[in-house]
Amino acid sequence: MQTYLSLMLLFPLFGGIVCALAGRKLPRVLVEWLACATVWGSFACAALAAAAYGAPQTVIIAQWFASSDLQIPVSLYLDPLSLSLSLMIGFVCGLIHIYSVFYMRSDADYARYFALLNLFVFAMLTLVLAESLPLLYLGWEGVGFCSYLLIGFWYRDKDNADAGRKAFITTRVGDTALMVALAWLFQLFGTLSITQLNAMGFLMPGSIITALGILFLIAAMGKSAQVPLMVWLPDAMAGPTPVSAMIHAATMVTAGVYLLARMLPLIGSSPTAMAAIAVTGGATAFYGATCALAQRDLKRVLAFSTISQIGYMMLGVGAGAVTAATFHLLVHAFFKALLFLGAGCVITAMHHEQDIFKMGGLRRTLPVTFWSFLAGAACLAGLPLTGG
Repeated sequence: MQTYLSLMLLFPLFGGIVCALAGRKLPRVLVEWLACATVWGSFACAALAAAAYGAPQTVIIAQWFASSDLQIPVSLYLDPLSLSLSLMIGFVCGLIHIYSVFYMRSDADYARYFALLNLFVFAMLTLVLAESLPLLYLGWEGVGFCSYLLIGFWYRDKDNADAGRKAFITTRVGDTALMVALAWLFQLFGTLSITQLNAMGFLMPGSIITALGILFLIAAMGKSAQVPLMVWLPDAMAGPTPVSAMIHAATMVTAGVYLLARMLPLIGSSPTAMAAIAVTGGATAFYGATCALAQRDLKRVLAFSTISQIGYMMLGVGAGAVTAATFHLLVHAFFKALLFLGAGCVITAMHHEQDIFKMGGLRRTLPVTFWSFLAGAACLAGLPLTGG
């Protein structure tokens, strides 16, 4: 199992480093093949880990940091939650990599693009597999950094660069709350192991657990674009459409939901914290859906829809229905990525026109996109017999 988990992380890290350092000197086809192959190799390792999975287990790969009482190993934790998300990340990101090969065909800066995409996959897998909170925080900051660079990928356009900075600065608020929570947890419990912390929540008064739950909620608000820290996500559509599909629909924006679900045994004993999570999710679900009704830009419609859908996931976690929230997280990753990729096909066919009031009659010219988009829309609407 240690081999599978290590390779799951090392494959995309290797691809990202090679593309970043030598991508400009390598043939374009080789860079594209390397980027895609490393992500699919990571997915293959996740599939093998799923086949060999028997019970939740912790795998310690190395010692990262040791000073007095503070011990931070590079330790990974595999349970049904992290395993299901690893499979989803590898599969969806692998498909988006293949889509990107064709979508970015005319872009000269392909090496930087695929390097950032691979490094993002590495950071996201680090986040979901981490057994210690510092390692989770490393992945948390990694996806934020890669997201900043990918949103502002076409940085020569001032609006794109501003959108990247807006996302980076807004999410700092949540990241600061998470750092405060980590420092406080170590001061209280003397450990930053997620499994140990989840088993020791009963040792603390309810008021402290409530405060910790609120800090984790603020962290989730930033990363998962919840009220009031949701202002960055609609503008994040400035990046390439495959980036929108991968980061802002399928993976990164669900990191906050994952954090709350992972730490639920610790914070779930506080009715106040759970109510705050549920109310935040419910308010965001309503806000995002109503804002989407007033949009004309195709990608912004989907962006506000994503904010609303993540609100439902937060509501599920706050209500204690972690299984339902996780199921929605996984299904949403597939159908929302499908919708964004379909939007990319439409925008390209419309010569980069994104106003939905200027679209129509595409069923005849884009039949495959039409039926794929219809399937995703049916799932988003929650029609019977669909995942939604």
